[in-house]
Amino acid sequence: MKKTLIAVAAAAALTATSAFAEITFGAWLRTLTAPVASNGEDTVVGTANSWGWGARTARIDINGVSEDGKAGFAMNVFNDMSMDISAGDRAVLWVKPVDMIKISVGKYDSPDNGLRGDFCYGSWNWLRPYNWGFDGEGLTFDGIWRKGMMLEADPIEGLHAFAVIPMSSTYAKAEDVYKNIQVGFGYAIEGVGKFKAQYIGDYSKKNDKAAAAKKTWALGNKYDKDGNWVFDDTKNTAPSYEQNTVKAVQANDDVMTTGQIGVAFDITAIENLYVTVGARFGIADKDYRKDYLKMAFTAGASYQVSEAMKFSVDGGYVQYQDDCVARDGELVDNVFFVGAGVDYAIMDGLSLAADVRYMSNAKAAKESYDIKAYGKDGDEGAISFLVGVNKSVGSNGSLGVGFQGATNGCGFTWGTPGKKGDGVGGLKANAADDFVWAIPVSVSVWF
Repeated sequence: MKKTLIAVAAAAALTATSAFAEITFGAWLRTLTAPVASNGEDTVVGTANSWGWGARTARIDINGVSEDGKAGFAMNVFNDMSMDISAGDRAVLWVKPVDMIKISVGKYDSPDNGLRGDFCYGSWNWLRPYNWGFDGEGLTFDGIWRKGMMLEADPIEGLHAFAVIPMSSTYAKAEDVYKNIQVGFGYAIEGVGKFKAQYIGDYSKKNDKAAAAKKTWALGNKYDKDGNWVFDDTKNTAPSYEQNTVKAVQANDDVMTTGQIGVAFDITAIENLYVTVGARFGIADKDYRKDYLKMAFTAGASYQVSEAMKFSVDGGYVQYQDDCVARDGELVDNVFFVGAGVDYAIMDGLSLAADVRYMSNAKAAKESYDIKAYGKDGDEGAISFLVGVNKSVGSNGSLGVGFQGATNGCGFTWGTPGKKGDGVGGLKANAADDFVWAIPVSVSVWF
């Protein structure tokens, strides 16, 4: 009898709750399947997300909001072709004690603060090539990829401020937690645009102990007097990778990073024209990590030429703390990239996308064996391109087919090169000077 009463009471509570709250379900999915492609040597086939790593073929997004809008939650669950079910990018609960304040706890997806500087077009929605410095999501301003507590405030019209305290279920020293805080704001100027600024602590700690000696790979063409494999630009010998021994580093409070500063401005003052510009500055000693960001400048602009056509262009320059990318047979500390594309509505439900992108050399690499130049002789740059057509299928789907190519060993979709080119993920080139191509079939659904 007691169990029956408890069950009735629980059912009544659920019924009462449902009358004052709303829980909704949704999903968005896209896979890129290439029934024919080439790595420069072999004809290959495969399927992936736009960003690589297999194909996400099922997901569910769950959102709950109270009737008065004062409390809620959001989460998602993913499944892929390997039949692995995993937590998604987001798992957050939140309350609004007053209209201008929101407090949330959980795992955040990158756009959760509403300030990420996105600029996505063309091959971003197909097989993404390697040759861009910053992704279309967050081109000019970084989002949030953290767990913890976020405080958001809208004290006056147009101003949105936030702070993310990176916490977990493992208690840690407050000093270590707060040095890695992410804090910033965005201010919208009516009829002009939005200015954004933030500081991102980078989960860093000073070296309290000396770093041990280790082996590392270096690109060079001769040994110096100390027996290190180095590059000599006066020699005509082709460079190759050899191992060097890196001596132990003494304890040094300067060998550390404290984070990054980012600023951006989105301009919407001119009808049909959107412009976004951004800058990032890394605060670190070059001994901390060669491939850590020193500075970056990025920009994107799109113009709605007509109701049917939009033109987009973007680019940027990235400088790292020290030489960690290869170009023209030597190591350098910078990379630049540029791209342009067009979207055209051919007719109702049928659209075309095309783009072309150039990047001066491969991105920076943490490990020496992942440092590579585009081209057999380390010549500058790689070009990628896309021509794709999408057709809507009913009210909740689309089907597309395209042709994509990339020169000088530049592949598609994210992955890890690996020590001997044996890393995982992505459509990789067989050799440094190979032309990689694919005919991808895009399948998208949304609910």
